[in-house]
Parts: sequence; structure tokens; C-alpha cells
Amino acid sequence: MKRKVVLVICSVIAIGCLVLMGKTLLDKNRNQIAWWVQAGAPDLADVMVTVPDGVRLATDVYLPAESGPRPTVLMRLPYGKRTYGEVRFWVRELTRRGFAVVAQDMRGRYGSEGTFAPYPNEGPDGAATLDWIINQPWSNGRVGTLGCSALGESQLMLAAQGHPALHAIVPIAAGGAIGSVEGKNAYFSGFEGGVFNLAAGVGWFGTEGGKTAPKSGYHPIDPDDVLDGLPVVGLVAQLRSDETDYEAFLQNFDNPQYWRDAGYITGNEAFSVPALFIDTWHDPGIDSSLTLAETLQNAGASVNTIIGAGTHCNYLGTDGDTVVGDLPVSPDRRIGYVDLISRFLAWHLGNGPAIDLPEYTYFTLVDNQWREANKWPPADAIQKQLYLSAGQSLLWKKSAISDLKSSFLSDPENPVPSIGGPLCCTGNPEDREGPVLQNSIEKRDDVLLFSSAPLEQPITVAGPIQAKLWVTISTPDSDLVLRISDVDTQGNSLLVQEGALRLRYRGGFETPELMTPGQIYEVTVDMRQIAYKFEAGHQIRLHVAGTNFPRLSRNTNTGGPIYSETEFRSTEITVLSDINEPSALILQTLPN
Repeated sequence: MKRKVVLVICSVIAIGCLVLMGKTLLDKNRNQIAWWVQAGAPDLADVMVTVPDGVRLATDVYLPAESGPRPTVLMRLPYGKRTYGEVRFWVRELTRRGFAVVAQDMRGRYGSEGTFAPYPNEGPDGAATLDWIINQPWSNGRVGTLGCSALGESQLMLAAQGHPALHAIVPIAAGGAIGSVEGKNAYFSGFEGGVFNLAAGVGWFGTEGGKTAPKSGYHPIDPDDVLDGLPVVGLVAQLRSDETDYEAFLQNFDNPQYWRDAGYITGNEAFSVPALFIDTWHDPGIDSSLTLAETLQNAGASVNTIIGAGTHCNYLGTDGDTVVGDLPVSPDRRIGYVDLISRFLAWHLGNGPAIDLPEYTYFTLVDNQWREANKWPPADAIQKQLYLSAGQSLLWKKSAISDLKSSFLSDPENPVPSIGGPLCCTGNPEDREGPVLQNSIEKRDDVLLFSSAPLEQPITVAGPIQAKLWVTISTPDSDLVLRISDVDTQGNSLLVQEGALRLRYRGGFETPELMTPGQIYEVTVDMRQIAYKFEAGHQIRLHVAGTNFPRLSRNTNTGGPIYSETEFRSTEITVLSDINEPSALILQTLPN
């Protein structure tokens, strides 16, 4: 596969989709227009803030027209504090509302000293920066944080420090901060069910993975055939000669101490700071965002969560009529994110009035309704199961199951192509993300399809999606890649969500265990959460495959060290279901 294209840095996005290809910069994601604004020069430029180990961090300060001590918002980032579009946007919006804004290059990036890594230093460095801020004459001693992706993930590392000057955080699409909470082990949004997010990982480390200031910034790459290559651990070294953390990420997935030392959230932190979480349904880290919000809430913090339509960091662009993937979006009302975030910060940092927010505000795709809930999944959600049955059917009644045994050959050298979903950084300008039509891959003989009968009435799902499957494989290891789609009356099959599991991790990520070929196992595959309405007359469809390339790395199927291996094996994957041991798709549904 040739993927030769000029890569353009998107000024909004971090790990999930840092690089946009070709002409898509303004055409596909409306919100990106909003970031390109003139913020003016900083009032204090490149102040070098010294942290306890002697490293100095380059820091810009933007002050409002009003004099005197002001509520302050800190934005820490690895993308260049003076040029990054998201910082420019919020500097303009917040200073005009009376906030001081501090923008800082992370350690080892752009103007800052030291060595960069994601993210062992972000908590301590952020805390040292708070110490500096509250001793400045323009600060009122109350600081909040704001930003998307890497700018959101670092907020959670800082919040875990428990600094008394931190009074509010607004982490947006920040699921990459998650560590071992609830066994997610998704680290930097780099892994999904134990499977490496190949295109995004190679794209991010290849373009932005430099560890020192001279190597930071956009590093032009031509992916060409790199994503197709083996071993996976060597791919970024083909794109740049300097050191990155790419290899360590792959080699340490099974090493929990590595990730604890790197600062990823474990769930044992003493969070107390009020938080406003924001994310979108087709962000790669949406599940992790919801888990992190719950983690802070369980620790005693006041937490509000808003989940809208859109892809990674594309929350502004969907607060109005638009299209996400192939799905039209026309909200029944606007959230008004800029005003809401500003009022949230004013409430906690200054003298702004308290605002009344539900614990969860979420957008339901297709019916275009914003809804509210005091827990997640919503308290009135009812779990329902669709059972896999002979005839490639999904049945509502367990008693109606006919014995099923369906097999396919998964060949990693002829993988199922990635179409839609949280797809990023492939180097192919024709690749699209989000809810995209799946008809082209449904014709393949290495994708099993299971479809419900046309629905007699609409069904709205809100919450986790799981599949519990009885499977056997012909090799010691493989992957299961699942998609759920919405099939309309014309046969158009629209992706709703997807998920994956590397089968050696079926019992947990810290206890990998190979499979015995031919032995039957029950496995659970988590798909991303969603709020989505299936219309009457439509069908719910489950896809079962073994690959999703190049979004996900391919399993070599040998049972060996996947990322360092240089040869593939094909594997036969068989799905079974009967009335005693049923395979099922599990949904959380709302009352009609």
C-alpha cells in the first residue's frame, strides 16, 4: 500500500489525530477554523520558570486589560506555546473575559530545557509552575487549567498532585491520561484491548516525538510503506534518527511499573479539584474519558461531563449543523462551549456566579437530542442482549438460538482495511474518521456479519457496548476486531462503534496467556461507548474480524513477541453459539 503524501500539522490535535493529510485542514473539521486567530504578543515572553531539579521551562504570560491580581488559566503543551492554534484561541477568548493566561512549553520541548517524555514530569513540573504563578503580582492565587488531548492529559497528572492553588480543570479529550484504572491500560490512547494503535502511534512519534528542544516541533515524514513494515518496533526509526519513546511504549505494555512511573492515572490518586470533562463519541479515548471522570468523582471531586458528536478535539465544530463522517448532525440546541467553559472557570477561579450543570450532558446521535443524566450509564438504561445464531442472525430471544459455528481465515498480510472510526495519521488522504459507511468491507470473506431483523420500533442505546463470544482459533494468539453498524432500509451500513481485543489478554492485561489452538474460550470484547438511536426498520449489525489496518497493528498470530517479529501467520477464527453457551452482543438501551 503506497501512502505517499505531504503531512500537515493540525494545530488542534495531539495523540489521537495529530496529522491531517492533503486538503482536509479546513474542509472536514469546522472547529479548526476557530483555532486560527490572532492572539497578540505575550505580555511576558519566554520567562524561564525553574523547577526543583533545576530545569527551566519557557513560559509566556498574557494579561487582560484589567489591572490587579487576576484569575489565571494555565495551558501546558508539547506543541509550541506561541504558535499552537488552541492556545492562541483561548488566549484571545479568556483575556477578553478578564483572565490571565499562562502558556508553557513542556520539559524538553521548544523553548524549555530538559528531556521530554509522556508524561513522568508533567505532574511535578505543573505543580512547580503553580508555585511560581501564585507568587506573581498579576495572579489572585487561584489557577485553573484548560486544553485538549495532550493539553488535557497533563491536567490530570497535575490534578493528582493535590496542589492547593489548583481550583478547576477542564480536560478535553484527555482519555490518554488513563493508566491501570479499571484495567483499561490504554496509556496515551496508544492501546485498545491490548492492541497498539499503529497509525496514530507511528504518526505521532514520527512527527512529534522528539525528546529535546532542538528535536521538538513538526518533523516532516513520508509514511510511504512504513506502516506495512515489520518489525513494528522499528517503524519510527525508519522515519527519524533521533530517540523517541515509541520503542519503550511497545516494549513496556506488559510492565505496569513503567506506566506508574510515567504518571498515568491508576485510580489511587486523591483527586479533589472540580473538573469539567468534555469529549466526543468518536474520540479514540472516549471510554477512558468517562472512566477518568468517574474516578475523580469517586475520589470526592465535583465532576461534570459533556459528551457531544464529533471526532478527536472536534467539539467546537459539532456545536451546530454539520456532518461527522457520513452522519448528519443537527443538535436540538447549542452547548456554547466557549461561554460555558469561561463561566465554569470564572465560578471557581474568580467571583463568577455558580452554574448549574447536570453530572452528565450527552448528545444522542441520529435523534440529535441533548440529554441529561445523574450517572453513567443513565439510571433508566436497561441492558439488552442480541444473541448470535445460525443464519448470521442476531436474535432478541435466547430460546430461539440455532446452533452456530462460523469460521473465517484472518490473514494479516491481507488485512481488513480501516474505514472510519478513530482513524488518524495513516498518510492516506482518502482515509476518513468517524461514523463512515462499511459496505465495502462487508463483501470480504474474512468478516463475519450478524444482523438483527428490521426493528419494529426505534432503539436508543446509551452506554457501554460489549460482545461476549465463544471462540476458537488455530494459532496460539490472534485479535478480535468488532464493529457495530446501523443498516438502513436501503442496505447502507453505517459504523456506530468498534473495539478490539488481543486474545492473549482475555484474562487481563497484566496476566497474558496464550490460547490452545482448537480449544473453545469465552471472551469479552469492549467496544467504545455511544449514545445512538437506531430507527424503526433499520437493522443492528455486528462485524467480527481479525484485523483493522492500519489503524490497529496486526497480530503476527505466532504467540511470540509481536512488535519485534518479522513474519506473519494466518489463523482460522471460529465463532460459536448455542442455547447453553450463547454468544451475545450486549447493549444499554433507553426506554422509548
